Amino acid sequence: MNPMTLTIGLLGEHLENSLSPLIHRNFICYYSLNYCYLPFQIKTENLEKAIFGAKALGIHGLNVTIPFKEKAMGFMDNIDPAAETIGAINTIVRKNEKLYGYNTDWNGFREPLKKKMKTKLINKRAVVLGAGGAARSVIFALAEEGCPVISIFNRSKDRALEVKRNFKNIFPQCEIRTFSFQRKNLQGEIDNVDLLINTTPLGSWYYPGQNPLPEGIKLSSKAIVYDLIYCPDRTPLLSWAEINGNRILNGKEMLVYQAAESFHLWTGLYPDQEIITKILSKIRKKENL
Repeated sequence: MNPMTLTIGLLGEHLENSLSPLIHRNFICYYSLNYCYLPFQIKTENLEKAIFGAKALGIHGLNVTIPFKEKAMGFMDNIDPAAETIGAINTIVRKNEKLYGYNTDWNGFREPLKKKMKTKLINKRAVVLGAGGAARSVIFALAEEGCPVISIFNRSKDRALEVKRNFKNIFPQCEIRTFSFQRKNLQGEIDNVDLLINTTPLGSWYYPGQNPLPEGIKLSSKAIVYDLIYCPDRTPLLSWAEINGNRILNGKEMLVYQAAESFHLWTGLYPDQEIITKILSKIRKKENL
């Protein structure tokens, strides 16, 4: 590092298992940039101080992760229209002494479906488990790409209804349905689904061994099962789906592709597929050590 080094980093509450530093340091090295990527683990009550402290210190940009994606919006000078619609940001860019908030999760979510699964979302029916910030990014991507029906399941139906209200006028061609986690409703929607997406933390290292679906649910093997969790590699949901014969996808590719979008916002460079593929390979090798 030197006085000309631009600092970027990650703001979150639990960063012990974050892969973002590994990803961005590889991007930086690949392009030989004078940047430094650092994790900043903070407590919830210190979010405002951390953001304005970063601004005062001249930090060039930040990723924002759970649980700050929604709260951080309140401290931005400008918010990108997609992030405004989604209601959450995951990337901050400092430009001309102002802070700009973006959401790159929705792009990160759809790219692996296109590139790895070779799947187009138009005319696909989707079930989304959860109604938080990650779910809103997913629903935005699904509706933007032409999904005609999206069914949201959440413990609090009111929160799911709030998401529906936020999106129905922006995507009138998309029917958004909301349900609580009742087996009858869930089975009825899953019977004809093309894509099942888990946006809850159930099954992650923080909630190990938990499946967001109740026992006894049956899933057609034609559906793609996409769990946004990337640690562990196989959540209970994905392990069950794999045994069932479904094509599965975890959150690793999404993480790398959303990081690529963030990197582009900070540097003007969109990472080549070569370095994206190399990073995914490094992540898999790291897990197998």
